[in-house]
Amino acid sequence: MELSNTGSMTGGSLQVDEERLCPECGATMVEFDRLTEDGAVFIWYACTREDCTGQWLSKKALRMRSF
Repeated sequence: MELSNTGSMTGGSLQVDEERLCPECGATMVEFDRLTEDGAVFIWYACTREDCTGQWLSKKALRMRSF
C-alpha cells in the first residue's frame, strides 16, 4: 500500500479523516489498518514520509445502542 495519500482506505476509496501528525517527524499520517474488538475500534496510522517509520494507535469506543 502506498502511504503517500492522505486519508483512509474504506471500500477501495480514500476518505479524509481528522488530520494526524506523525510523532516522529510531524508529517501527515494516514489510516493503515482498522480492527473492531471487545466494543472498541482500534485504528493504526502510518506516516506518509517514505523515510519515516512513525506509527500511531487510536482506540475509540463503539456507540452503545439502547433497545
